[in-house]
Amino acid sequence: MLEKQNIFAAGTHGYHTFRIPSLLVTREGTVLAFCEARKNGPDDAGDIDVALRRSTDHGRTWGPLRIIADDGANTIGNPCPVQDRDTGTIWLLLCRNEEDGHEKDILAGVRSRQVLAMKSDDDGITWSEPNEITADVKRPEWTWYATGPCHAVQLRSGRLIVPCNHAALQPDAAASGPYTAHVIYSDDHGATWHIGGIADEHTNECALAELPDGIVYLNMRSYHGHNRRAAAWSRDGGLSWTGIRLDEALVEPVCQGACSKTGAAGCCSPTLPA
Repeated sequence: MLEKQNIFAAGTHGYHTFRIPSLLVTREGTVLAFCEARKNGPDDAGDIDVALRRSTDHGRTWGPLRIIADDGANTIGNPCPVQDRDTGTIWLLLCRNEEDGHEKDILAGVRSRQVLAMKSDDDGITWSEPNEITADVKRPEWTWYATGPCHAVQLRSGRLIVPCNHAALQPDAAASGPYTAHVIYSDDHGATWHIGGIADEHTNECALAELPDGIVYLNMRSYHGHNRRAAAWSRDGGLSWTGIRLDEALVEPVCQGACSKTGAAGCCSPTLPA
């Protein structure tokens, strides 16, 4: 029988709302539960921090809530973790904007969005300060940017690969073009990060998984007007993607649609098209 536990409860610990959860089971068997802790309300901008709780008994009991990233009244969120199996380091990719950096203003190019990376070398007990990697993983014309939300993976090759999305400014319109999913990656255990393959437009919040044959499967929120998840595949470790396919088996109301258990939304149906 499944037992339900509410490990982040709205209105507790001085926070109005907890949203955007992500789970990681470390190689030590510790369960790390991350989420955004929204101080004053449910909105996507404002005083937002990154919260963490740890379980060392497979989720039966949980340690206290801790804030591991806090930029005062500004926003830090979209936690997207991955553990390097070779070094044991847990990487957490994040995004930051000013407290008044609402998405509509970022898309209009009048507010900015940064990309951060932080790490833990002791199974999530302590964490480094967030390090900004924006210049390495965000093109100058990109306005909106989001890591995850959900989690990243390490491929069998050792590559760390992070699902993301962005939108690009159209200067004549003072607005951004359609959301577009992409990935970033590191081939040197998180020392440097790079932009990987960019999927077709009208996609954003996404998750990925490496299939048994080494093909990488990307599953995306779709803005194509058909209420179906979009999928793409990569044969080169996420450096390029096939054209998208709308999966008729995966009906969505246009939402995040992530699945922390399986590693990718809808990865019950990851068959590569011929």
